[in-house]
Amino acid sequence: MARTSSRRAAQKAKDAIATSAEPSGKPPQGKKRKAATEKAPQPKKEKTEDIKPGQKPEDVAPSTTDIGPPTPESVKAPAETDKPSGTQPDEKPPKQPENIEAGIHKSEAREDVVPSNILEKGFIYFFFRPRVNIEEPHSIGDIARSFFVLRPAPLGAEFDRGQGPVAKDARCRLMMLPKKKFPTSGKERDMGFVEKAGQSMQALHENFIAGKAYQTKTAGERHIEEARPYAEGVYALTSTPRASHLAYILTIPAELGAVQEEFGLRERGSWIVQSKNPKFPGPPAGQLPKNPEYPAQVLEKFGDLRWVPLKPEFLDYPNSQFLMIGEAQNDLGKAATSQGEKQPHEEEPGEELEKLEGENEDRIDALQGDATVYQDLGFDAKSYPKLPTTWNT
Repeated sequence: MARTSSRRAAQKAKDAIATSAEPSGKPPQGKKRKAATEKAPQPKKEKTEDIKPGQKPEDVAPSTTDIGPPTPESVKAPAETDKPSGTQPDEKPPKQPENIEAGIHKSEAREDVVPSNILEKGFIYFFFRPRVNIEEPHSIGDIARSFFVLRPAPLGAEFDRGQGPVAKDARCRLMMLPKKKFPTSGKERDMGFVEKAGQSMQALHENFIAGKAYQTKTAGERHIEEARPYAEGVYALTSTPRASHLAYILTIPAELGAVQEEFGLRERGSWIVQSKNPKFPGPPAGQLPKNPEYPAQVLEKFGDLRWVPLKPEFLDYPNSQFLMIGEAQNDLGKAATSQGEKQPHEEEPGEELEKLEGENEDRIDALQGDATVYQDLGFDAKSYPKLPTTWNT
């Protein structure tokens, strides 16, 4: 199902970028969810090498930048004495390895134009866990915890229809939000903490997401429900001279409902994010039994400040605490611009995030639509219900 409302929001975000940032001269990247029957884009034509005078076509080596099916004109036949035994005369050479990191395609050309103030980009997943013994929550009051998972990708990552589900062993962080709802305005600010870091999604599923039963002396057996995904998208951590921002654009579900909105999510948005210096105690309601085990070189970056702009390396340690301040809804806010601090060849952060979301749309179209969230998490989509957008009444 096409998300026309999200595309209107995308256009507003791009209009905001155009008025506050340098023009890039590039067409907008956002596009509607394609139909499942739409054909994949055709591969680019191969480049042909120029043949110098006196040189035969068969002597020209194939290009190292354009890998495609070999042709008789581009591949010189080996001598009979060089042929391994058992090979056929028309046997093709082995395919060169793809440029892949953490199961994701990447490009040096893409990395070159990524804004230098994008500290990290990747996939973001949103979960909730119902209260004990509540199988079907009817409102956010029936929710015990809200959390999200950041799965970083290479800065040069680019998704396509051939990407498939993201590798289950890719490293990610589990971020807890005790107040359950994300802040939606500058007057709202919520503290969270890193529950787990450097974990694969498979390990998170086995050790945290999965439900379990336990015995109590007074109430007998009680059941902790399995955590459930309710949204997936792409994110970018960006820096500006005075703050860091966490911006997102949702790709799943195709149409947001009451569930997503009650948690404070829109089709896109951003928060100002800060990291807490563990040398200072937090508010009574926000103190943890143990501080993060930052090494000295990380701890010194806090100096004598209680709060500093968040950096990805601060999130790589369990029990590290962060503050989220509402900034923008249905818009990317200041996270979309470099505020003039970028090289001429670089894009604006909002342009890169738009491009990433458009590619994620294509990837999801080639898989199972909204059910792709279960594939990405390493679950069997057939064993799970449709992604929730409305509360059970």
